Amino acid sequence: MHTRSVAWGNVSSTATLLLLVLLAAAPLWGPGLLNTRGGGDSPFNLLRVHQLAANLRAGVFPVRWMPDAAYGLGYPFFSYYAALPYYLAAGCTLLGIDILSAIKLTQTLFFAAAALSTYGWARRALHSQAGAWLAAAAYTLAPYHLVNVYVRGDSLSEFAAFAFYPLILRGVDRLEERPSLRAAILPALAYAGLIVTHNLSAFVFSPFVLLYVAILVWRTREQHRWLTAALAVVALGLGVLLTTWYWLPTL
Repeated sequence: MHTRSVAWGNVSSTATLLLLVLLAAAPLWGPGLLNTRGGGDSPFNLLRVHQLAANLRAGVFPVRWMPDAAYGLGYPFFSYYAALPYYLAAGCTLLGIDILSAIKLTQTLFFAAAALSTYGWARRALHSQAGAWLAAAAYTLAPYHLVNVYVRGDSLSEFAAFAFYPLILRGVDRLEERPSLRAAILPALAYAGLIVTHNLSAFVFSPFVLLYVAILVWRTREQHRWLTAALAVVALGLGVLLTTWYWLPTL
């Protein structure tokens, strides 16, 4: 009976979180593109998605060059700026979705990913469905999270990075719970996802991840302490190695 009630609580929490996500993303779905020229430049998203899609149609991967930027002279934008959400939006256009809708869909999906990943991490960290729901709701509606969409507009990668922070922390938590190479896969993939989504956010967040790992290792049982530390280093190192195709040419 308890298991059924927990499962129902998770379903209802997820459903209401997704409803909150739809409310947060609703202003995106008006006619045209949100004009954020007061604090950013949302039309840049159109150019970036168009140029990335043009490369993908030509069979170019990874994409590094915007052939029509800089008045037709070209610009190496994707060599220096991590662009995973732009790949998602460009992929939508290859499926026949128009660029505007592809950008809006990408933003909405990352709203949902950030909310659900936060709920998953907080559910374990707080041992409370209500607390996890509240944490995910606060994360979804955090002013800076909304500013990236509705004020800055052109910061799609930085906005999307919010989905990966809780995933990385949840992955590190799993290493403490069940230290194994298999458990290292989630934090490795999540850290790699952050790097290829927004490289500057990865630089900013990495010291916090190391501090979080240090705290977990310190509170882990002594017989598993060094194994947990070693697996965390392996996971983060694997994340870096998986993204070599992006950052090595950049450096």
